[in-house]
Amino acid sequence: MEANMKKIISLILCLTMLLGTVTLLASCKKPQQAQNPDALVIMSEELDGLFNPFYSTTGADGTIVSMTQIGMLTTDYVNEEAVVAFGDKYAVVTKDYASNYDGTYTTYTFVLKNGIKFSDGHPLTMEDVMFNLYVYLDPVYTGSSTMYSTDIVGLKDYRTQTFGADSGNVEDTITSGASTRAKNRINELITLFMQTGKTPTAGSYSATEAQMREAISKHALSSGYKEAVSADPSKVTNAQLLADYEQALKLFKEELYTDYASAKDAYTEEPYKSTGEFDAVTSFMYAEGLVTLEYGKKLNSEGREVEDKSKIVKVTRQYNPAVCKDMDSAVQYVYDTKVEQSLHEILQYWATAQKLMTEFTAKAKEVILDEKMEGDELKIKNISGIVSLGHSATAPDKITVNGTEYTIAKQHNADGTPAVDGTYDVLQIKINGIDPKAVWNFAFAVAPQHYYAEGRTVDIANNQFGVEYNSFDFMKDEIQSTRNIKVPMGAGAYQATDANNNSNPDGNAFYSNNVVYFKRNDNFLLGQPKIEKVRYQVVSATNAISVLESGSVHFVTPQFTQNNIDKLNSLKDKGVDKVWTDQLGYGYIGINAREIPNVYLRRAIMSAMDTSLALSYYSTGMAETIYWPMSTVSWAYPKDEQGKTDRDNGHSEYIAVRFDKAYAKQQILEYMAMAGVSAGDSDLSIKFTIAGANLTDHPTYQTFQSAANLLNECGWDIEVVPDTQALTKLSTGSLAVWAAAWGSTIDPDMYQVYHKNSTATSTLAWGYNAFKDEPAKYVYENDVLTKLSDKIDAARETDDQKERAALYKEAMGYVLDLAIEMPVYQRKVLYAYNGKVIKASSLPTDINPYSSPLDRIWDIEFAN
Repeated sequence: MEANMKKIISLILCLTMLLGTVTLLASCKKPQQAQNPDALVIMSEELDGLFNPFYSTTGADGTIVSMTQIGMLTTDYVNEEAVVAFGDKYAVVTKDYASNYDGTYTTYTFVLKNGIKFSDGHPLTMEDVMFNLYVYLDPVYTGSSTMYSTDIVGLKDYRTQTFGADSGNVEDTITSGASTRAKNRINELITLFMQTGKTPTAGSYSATEAQMREAISKHALSSGYKEAVSADPSKVTNAQLLADYEQALKLFKEELYTDYASAKDAYTEEPYKSTGEFDAVTSFMYAEGLVTLEYGKKLNSEGREVEDKSKIVKVTRQYNPAVCKDMDSAVQYVYDTKVEQSLHEILQYWATAQKLMTEFTAKAKEVILDEKMEGDELKIKNISGIVSLGHSATAPDKITVNGTEYTIAKQHNADGTPAVDGTYDVLQIKINGIDPKAVWNFAFAVAPQHYYAEGRTVDIANNQFGVEYNSFDFMKDEIQSTRNIKVPMGAGAYQATDANNNSNPDGNAFYSNNVVYFKRNDNFLLGQPKIEKVRYQVVSATNAISVLESGSVHFVTPQFTQNNIDKLNSLKDKGVDKVWTDQLGYGYIGINAREIPNVYLRRAIMSAMDTSLALSYYSTGMAETIYWPMSTVSWAYPKDEQGKTDRDNGHSEYIAVRFDKAYAKQQILEYMAMAGVSAGDSDLSIKFTIAGANLTDHPTYQTFQSAANLLNECGWDIEVVPDTQALTKLSTGSLAVWAAAWGSTIDPDMYQVYHKNSTATSTLAWGYNAFKDEPAKYVYENDVLTKLSDKIDAARETDDQKERAALYKEAMGYVLDLAIEMPVYQRKVLYAYNGKVIKASSLPTDINPYSSPLDRIWDIEFAN
């Protein structure tokens, strides 16, 4: 069965999460009968709105993007294993494919199809393929793809502009130097604020925006700041520092609005509900620390009086409700207060700081490489291991792939297509040694160069690939322009549109009122899709079956609970049907080591977790407890001698196979002693975050609440809260403890999520940035992380599954040593659809963990 390839490991927060209330289709002027719909309507998880094939990070956003894209390769499911798929019957760019290892190098050969067009009619050619490769492999690319981690011949030389064996070490030096310069750039503002806003009270500051702007205009820029901004420090002026300040304010205001969206639905359950005071503004102010609560009292198991977190007896506001009466006024109040009094904290601890650090680090890389270059000319103009044979003077005229001889296209039309009929463009990528993950890195979606880098020149033979090398501004202003973020474009089965079916929709019309609009791509390479219009509707998992029953949505992914199964069974006579398979992914609990730097406290938190409670949420037999941070679907998941999933992960002291409360409490107290903290310590005040709007309707809620109760008995201050913006916050490393789920990739490679050199946002969630920024504070963590990364690297250097599985088992042991991730459950995924709308026979006859009923969406038909 064909499955959509994923460019990234999708960080899918709580696949079982609740996503807020249902918004009915805004485009429907009057209700339509389910049996005669205008469009196929599909349920979506909450969307972040970053619909860019190079930079999208969430699973839900990636699904939207994938509707418009096709990849170099895809997968088939053969003998319960996912294998590489290509050829004319698949919606891929590659007509034929082969790989060959000669003892030193592995060469991957891709014969490109002729005649593919993007939805706007432009041809998809080798120019687009090379453009995509050079975007992903540029040294200042900061998206989630880790193609750069593949040891492509000549890649390190190109990325560092350094010849020879030292290029790998040079890249590490550049990365480290860029991070240092970025910190210097941020510290310039921090220091200036603290100098300008210093008050007689120690540790207290106050500087208005006007005062800061005046101070910036008079400030003598440090050499460290200038070296972070330009390769020619003499050209750096105070205008750049002012621009940095304005950018920080802009990001902080955006962060506060995100916080408001999170908080407004976060405190609707007990004990907040019974106070009658937690409206949206109060909830936001509470989240920002401007509301204090007084709890009732109770006796704990030892007869000591402690706070009763289930009873709030007093709510105290530290703001004027008459002034902060709605979202804008509340956000403005917090903004004004924090910017004036706590800018130094915003620039160190808020998500704003991490976003600035990411931007400034990319810019610093550009500066360092500019310093290395001789003038404007690149010393190394291309990646020697990536070759378009038709644009190479030394390539043969013909090539044989899988027994078929192809004539290589040596002449091309102005639009990049082969000029001679019967000739084909052929791409070859050569890597050092063996890397079993490499082929999946090369399965990237091919986005159109003329759209994402409009106006840029592509001349492959002369090393022009439509990408401005090492340019932060190019990545930010062109690849990530407002249009390119909001409206995706490609050669997929569907193209972006709006409620009026326009071919060039405005971004705010493509995704409007929780609805995403598509219409079929008449240029699709496998023929015209059967259904003309498709809509993705943001729907909470709680309401999935209700909207399916109502007819407003036709395909949903509800929670696999017994109650939902019973509901779906009761709707069978109305045409509702269901299918399920194993989930390619797993549920876990994450702990951010930046927020909780002491490993013993992280282990104490894990000791309190009874993960078996999560299973009660699902229908019997539809989920199982897991003990390793990997999906049991993967061939690499550890097995015992009987071939069953291995429960012995070597960490039973804080990851219990069978939870025992008395033992857990003993472990918590011992870990507290080892961490040097006692009951009531400020380090023990932590929020456990449930993704979504509903606190209690979530598989991990019982685990979290039980752990919170136990920890609070031990003198902690744990609060379990829901958060509709949790995914966004995870991508900036802004959560302390959270419940989430990984959507795994086909290959079990752990680089992207866990390697020390990965630039994926998951590493921010773990707190890896803190490991690098404060090595003296994280000596243990850096030692373990190095060992973990070495195992990941070693597993990439062999294609022997048994050997790789053993290496991954060791690597997962190190993840558990760090106590940043606690595996919770493996579950099945449930799909339900309206059979009176969707023709059942048009759906795939077999689904598996690597596919879904929508994988060949172009073949799906209406029932009548």
